[in-house]
Amino acid sequence: MHKLLLILSLSFSGCGTYGLQVFDTGGVSSTLGIDPMGEIQFGEHSPALEKPVRKEVVLWVDGNDPLAIVDVYLEDSSSGVFDLSDDLPLPIRLHPDGAFPLQLKFLPSAAGSYRGELVVLIDDGTDDGAYIHRSIQGSACDDPSQSGDC
Repeated sequence: MHKLLLILSLSFSGCGTYGLQVFDTGGVSSTLGIDPMGEIQFGEHSPALEKPVRKEVVLWVDGNDPLAIVDVYLEDSSSGVFDLSDDLPLPIRLHPDGAFPLQLKFLPSAAGSYRGELVVLIDDGTDDGAYIHRSIQGSACDDPSQSGDC
């Protein structure tokens, strides 16, 4: 009730809602889609590139109701070889006809296989929200003299 009074008083005072927007989507019937489906694969690349390999991952709504994306982050078990922009405009309400593209980067510094996880927190109407996990994988060549793909 206090939230409603605050929003109404700000609206009537001419201040607008000034970023006060409720993102509680309740128990929605939509789900979050992530493209590409399954594990996000960067393939095999040479550490000699010294440039990150980029991969676009697109979040979208599968259903008729909008979803609130609260947070997106990486759980990187590979010492920081995967990267995601820190300045994402979150939280965001994603509508069924929209898409939210993310740029992931992979920059291996030595040969080996690397793993991480993309984590998306959505408001599913519960107190804790729902966490969606997607595995990320990339490899680096044994021959550091190669430039480009292995």
